Amino acid sequence: MKNSARKHKKELKPTKKKTVTKWLAPLLTALLVLSISGYAVINHRAPENQPSPPTPSGSETPTLPADNIQLPNPVFRSGNSIEAVLKSRTIKRNLTDQQLTLNQVSQLLWAAQGVTVDWGDRTAPSVKSVYPLTLYLITNKVDSLSPGQYQYIPGELKPAHQLKPIKLIDIKDALFQDINQSSFKDAPAIIVVTGNMGKMAEAYGGIPHDKEVYLEAGEVAQNLNLQAESLKLGLVTLSTFNELKVRELVTVPESESIIYLIPFGQVKQ
Repeated sequence: MKNSARKHKKELKPTKKKTVTKWLAPLLTALLVLSISGYAVINHRAPENQPSPPTPSGSETPTLPADNIQLPNPVFRSGNSIEAVLKSRTIKRNLTDQQLTLNQVSQLLWAAQGVTVDWGDRTAPSVKSVYPLTLYLITNKVDSLSPGQYQYIPGELKPAHQLKPIKLIDIKDALFQDINQSSFKDAPAIIVVTGNMGKMAEAYGGIPHDKEVYLEAGEVAQNLNLQAESLKLGLVTLSTFNELKVRELVTVPESESIIYLIPFGQVKQ
């Protein structure tokens, strides 16, 4: 009986060893695969706090300022009389790409729509004090201003005399391609004059008075011509262009009609 038990016990041992061997190989293989995978993940994972790849030079877009830009105070006296400026004023289309100063730009914008008294009157008169015009500045080469589009903020009852950044992207060359006027080719800056016809109509009880808006724009253009002459700058007032094409480049509300494009800058000698 004892011999039979020992024989049976001996017969069981090889079976247990065989079972362990059967599962050992797959287990080791699985562990090896997991080890290799973990190593690969660790070595290919980007290190923490690693700086981003540098942006190629020239491709960075300037950040749009959150606040308006305060312009230098305008000057109210010069060595030129109004009579002398009227006599010497001529259209000067041959502009250079020489950089303009912020003071020159400030003076021109003030001459066009600057607030002059404490009840909100401006340098150009407006029927019923509606002031339906808006001025936008397109910059290419202006000291202290990035190339882009800005809105002139004259102020209401009190002068503000500021620029509100609209978008910081150079659109001057694209305007030149669309308009194909020589005065745009090298102009360091352009003033865009728009008019809100609905605002003027509202002042007349809903009756359209577009003529008043266009006349007011003409007075602004004359102020700009005289101020440019006083500053020894060239300036061209252009009213013939494809407005739809210009709107593709210049950001203007639908309620405003584009009346003038006015490139200005130093004059070629």
